[in-house]
Amino acid sequence: MIAGGTSEQGAGAPWFRLLPLLLLVLVALGGCRDDRERIDVCSRALETLLDAAPSDFQVSVTSTGDRLELTLIATSGRASREGTCDFAPDAHLGDHPVLRGVALDGVPLSSMRLIMLSTAVGVPVDRDDLISDTPVVPPGRALPYFIQEVLNGLVLGAVLALVAVGYSLVYGVTGTIQFAFGQIYATGALLVIVLMAVGVNLGAFRGALLLMGVAGVVMPVMALWGWTIDRVAYRPLRGQGRLTPLLSGIGLAILLENGLRVVQGPNDKFQDPIFTGRHQVFEQAGFPVLIGDTQLMVLGLALVVGAVFAWIIQSSRIGRAYRACADDLFMASMLGININRVVGLTSAAGAGLAALAGLIVSVYYGEADAAMGFVFGFKALTAALLGGFGSLPGAVIGGFVIGMLETFWTAYFGYGYRDVAVFAILCMVLVYRPQGIFGVPEPQA
Repeated sequence: MIAGGTSEQGAGAPWFRLLPLLLLVLVALGGCRDDRERIDVCSRALETLLDAAPSDFQVSVTSTGDRLELTLIATSGRASREGTCDFAPDAHLGDHPVLRGVALDGVPLSSMRLIMLSTAVGVPVDRDDLISDTPVVPPGRALPYFIQEVLNGLVLGAVLALVAVGYSLVYGVTGTIQFAFGQIYATGALLVIVLMAVGVNLGAFRGALLLMGVAGVVMPVMALWGWTIDRVAYRPLRGQGRLTPLLSGIGLAILLENGLRVVQGPNDKFQDPIFTGRHQVFEQAGFPVLIGDTQLMVLGLALVVGAVFAWIIQSSRIGRAYRACADDLFMASMLGININRVVGLTSAAGAGLAALAGLIVSVYYGEADAAMGFVFGFKALTAALLGGFGSLPGAVIGGFVIGMLETFWTAYFGYGYRDVAVFAILCMVLVYRPQGIFGVPEPQA
């Protein structure tokens, strides 16, 4: 019996020796399954951000702890991209990976966009442990960081100033607000992306010449839109006070935005970079201050457009007619000036400036969507109101002030309340100085 018992224990011993090995295999398989799930989640998240199909990219993965770094190698003529996904240390919530942060080409998503992305992808997000949106400036780098944000703010300010000048042009001659300029800005941005893709597919080189050709199409088309909007929605209501044209403009803006969403779809549209050069201004404490070719193009274009418009307003025949209508529309008509022609051309010029702003944004940020004009239009309206409606220099200054405010708020306080800060300026101006910085109070006017 003793011998028999020993024999049975000896026969069962190898199985007990294999148990640790089997446990290790099961853990390894579980880890592989978890990595596969995380790679799938991160791939779907980045494809959603890029509005891409799985066949558009080949994915190369590097895993470091709770972070996945994906290199998306283009297979369909698009530019290759870099993406990073951070997952919560608690690997599963309901047996699914939990996102903490997503970055595309080194730019992290804000908390709100991360929550929206996780909903679209269908995975949970750890809302109690999101990566903070508030930037931290390392010691010794405060000055170069500040100068870098000044350069970034100048670009945003130039774009806002273009649309704000359009608002001021129309308001100065008619006393009404052309609310549709925000939607014209969005239409111009989307049209640039579509025409650039068509040009590349036809064999044109993606560069400055193709962009100039696209601008030569987009700006006249959008200017024609501006003239048509004035002819259809504003001219029949001229002389019926300010409330009726205001409501007509709001309704038209809603119609254009939803029409654009129907035509182009609700998803963001992306295009590859056109100008990729970057130049170092100086470096301090290991922080280089850079300015890109796109930024130089934007600032140079804004200076040229500003100089041309200043000359037109001050020295040309149509400029003198515009100033006469801005002073007194009724008296200008009594002196033989065709006010319908002046107002139509003014609306067309404002729409052309809005389309140019859309072109700049589509090139600078590389993306556009149908809803981008709503908030941007109100920010440009805030800039025009801050400078003083009807004052073109005031609109330019207001655009740069709002652009700097938004840029520095984002740089030092994060994305969360950026728009709140901008629209707080709108509320304060309406309460304390409704005529703006350079405007004239309405009773005196």
